[in-house]
Amino acid sequence: MGVRNASVALMAVLAGPASGGDAIGPLARVVEDPFFDELPVVLSVSRLAQPLRDAPGSVTVIDADTIRTSGARDLADLLRLVPGFLVAHSFNGAPNAVYHGMTDENPRGLQILIDGRSQYSPLFFGGVAWNLIDVSLDEIERIEVIRGSNSAAYGSNAFLGVVNVVTRTPADTQGVRVRVGEGNDGIADRHARVGVRFGDAMVRVSAESTRDNGVKHFDDRRENRRVNLRADIPVGAADDVQVQAGYVDMALRTGQVDAVTNPPREQKALKEFLSLGWTRNFADGGALSLRYTRSNEVYDDAFLARDSGLSLFIDYHMSTTRDEVEFQHTVVPSSETRLVWGAGARYDAVRGEQFYGRGGNAVRQNVHRLFGNFEWRPSEAWTTNLGLTWENDSLSDTSLAPRLAVNYHLSPRQTLRAGVTRAHRIPSLTEAKSREFYGALDVGPPFGVIPLEIDRNASGDVRKERIDVAEIGYLGDFREHGLFVDVRVFQEEVHDRILPVSLRLVPPQCEVLGLLEGSCGAYKDYLNGQDLDIRGAEYQLRWRPRQGTEFTVNQSFATITAHANARLVTLNRGLARDAERHMEHSVPDHITMLRWTQALPAGMEMSIAHFRYGRFQWTTHTSVDAFERTDVRLAYPFRAGPTGGELALTVQGIEGRRAEFRRRGANRHDREFAPPQFLDPRAWVSLTLEF
Repeated sequence: MGVRNASVALMAVLAGPASGGDAIGPLARVVEDPFFDELPVVLSVSRLAQPLRDAPGSVTVIDADTIRTSGARDLADLLRLVPGFLVAHSFNGAPNAVYHGMTDENPRGLQILIDGRSQYSPLFFGGVAWNLIDVSLDEIERIEVIRGSNSAAYGSNAFLGVVNVVTRTPADTQGVRVRVGEGNDGIADRHARVGVRFGDAMVRVSAESTRDNGVKHFDDRRENRRVNLRADIPVGAADDVQVQAGYVDMALRTGQVDAVTNPPREQKALKEFLSLGWTRNFADGGALSLRYTRSNEVYDDAFLARDSGLSLFIDYHMSTTRDEVEFQHTVVPSSETRLVWGAGARYDAVRGEQFYGRGGNAVRQNVHRLFGNFEWRPSEAWTTNLGLTWENDSLSDTSLAPRLAVNYHLSPRQTLRAGVTRAHRIPSLTEAKSREFYGALDVGPPFGVIPLEIDRNASGDVRKERIDVAEIGYLGDFREHGLFVDVRVFQEEVHDRILPVSLRLVPPQCEVLGLLEGSCGAYKDYLNGQDLDIRGAEYQLRWRPRQGTEFTVNQSFATITAHANARLVTLNRGLARDAERHMEHSVPDHITMLRWTQALPAGMEMSIAHFRYGRFQWTTHTSVDAFERTDVRLAYPFRAGPTGGELALTVQGIEGRRAEFRRRGANRHDREFAPPQFLDPRAWVSLTLEF
């Protein structure tokens, strides 16, 4: 799954031009050493371009060829190829992806970056808005997945890992490209791209639409549309300006016919963004960069709810504005050292009368950070990385996220790594400021005007979550046997995990529906209620016995021990018990991925991927049985004169019906269990043409 040729070329650019034929700094040694011609160069772990053997963390690189041959239709689905990841599509149309468990309906532990732009949304409970990912898989050059916490480089949202998406340059995507896909289960995919040159500037414009019918027995048909622009503009010999803009929207069917408070309807959401970046490269391998991004998101969901003889119009319209700016400076003090440092600021404003109240005024969150990473190579056998991020957040306390990693090179082809790091996750606006009241009614003395129902009323009494990680890694490149091995052994201690808790209302803050039932009612708040100890090991093995044949094996083994704190036990002993059970079963005891890609006669290609998951829980009261899934893809690349193309058949889940998100209740006492969510096998044909 390596970057290969593209990574070596990129490394040469990042190293900067040499003067007088002399090697400049450690980057020059990387380019000159033929060992690194076969190893991916990663850019994300420390913000320094590094060969894998020098990186201070475990990384899985998914290159453009792997993306193409996988047959995946969205970014989340690609993460199945990464050790330790769980991926599912729930009935609400949104993909879910987590690393090492800590599952729920809106996971919040991953930082997703697309060319440096965070996809961590303030709109959707503070997690990743997977349906509003603003890039097509066709435009991706590679994906670097950092398996482990990385707040030391990217701040608080990089709590459990980072998925850094690097898109193709317009220079590499000149001409016209179209792709059409059609299959069962409502699958209809369209993609078009045009790349042109204007003087020295390179410009790419692309548009995409995807559709499918979602989960079996639910009306959750989904359609996504994306439009993207990227322009790379050289300014002089050392400066480059990059302009990116995009629009993505979603239309999703949701609700159930017999659910009076959740009627059938269509939800809509959209995102638009503009990003401006400037980079100056220096001859010694250093660089300066500055990037500003403005993004807006809008969510619309309105319906008439009926309960206990009452009717109420609910309008979940929400909108958010995000302004983010980041400065970064890379310097090369000596041939043994490199340093990257910088500063960033993010300003979020969210408006949503139903979800936040406050008369429609915006609720706000501001984050400021300083970061740095220092690399020291005292000899060819050792590489040391020291990273640190200082962060100030308007919703919680100031924090420090340090990391120390030491890599010992047993030989030019084998490396041992040991590292410790601390990361944080700041409370989301939902966890700190949500106020979800429904309607109002004057019931007279002694209560007066009170809400029909109170669902959420966040007190704001929450601290950052914290995770302390210790890991040992091993990299082995046995090229004479076509074998590459990456092993990670880890212990991750999570402190102060934020949980939703159900609390009893007390007069005068009651609700009408509660009074009708003979009580004052209940509402949801958030608190730091749990600690976790996650331990395990994972590995990825890639074997190329001959040209045109590649086998990949990924496995992960993990266990979680959960402890509710005294505050949670005092408030709700049953919730504390259920939350402990949920977290301890939120990761399967084993996950296995086997993948075989094979060049066939007549230029055809084959790819087979088989996945195995042990039993686990996505949510507190539901579980997923152990299941298997096998995906197969056959492709025929062709060329007819100046036109190139590919005809492909992809089948996902050939074994038959399966449940990946919810199969049954967590145990026989769970009364909140909802109907199972099954996925049928999916098959589609795609045709790609390039002019």
